[in-house]
Amino acid sequence: MSECFEFSKELYSKESLIKAAYDFIDDYYVHLDSTSEKYIVYLDSKTNDNHLSEKEFINAILIHETRKIVFEKTNRIREMLYARAMASTLIDEGYEDSSEKMYSTDSYSADEILTDWFDDRG
Repeated sequence: MSECFEFSKELYSKESLIKAAYDFIDDYYVHLDSTSEKYIVYLDSKTNDNHLSEKEFINAILIHETRKIVFEKTNRIREMLYARAMASTLIDEGYEDSSEKMYSTDSYSADEILTDWFDDRG
């Protein structure tokens, strides 16, 4: 069964439309086209018993459009969190030779190291 849907370029991004079309490629052959004002989606069912309504396709576009909006609005905070996480791994603890301090066995006993954290709640 063949379907043809048209969507306004003003409302939906090309990226969201392509992602929505990708969601249906298991069951449909997809062809995308456009005019100056609209995107055109042609869907041909791989089996004759499939029928996709325009509403289902619109919901798929809206899901991807919403994800895009959330990504754009939260991108800056994600970058800041990532930068802070990476920067905290580079902090110098002030050890003269950190490799000596890290691998020194003088400051820890085997009992402290081998004790289960959940058993040692004292």
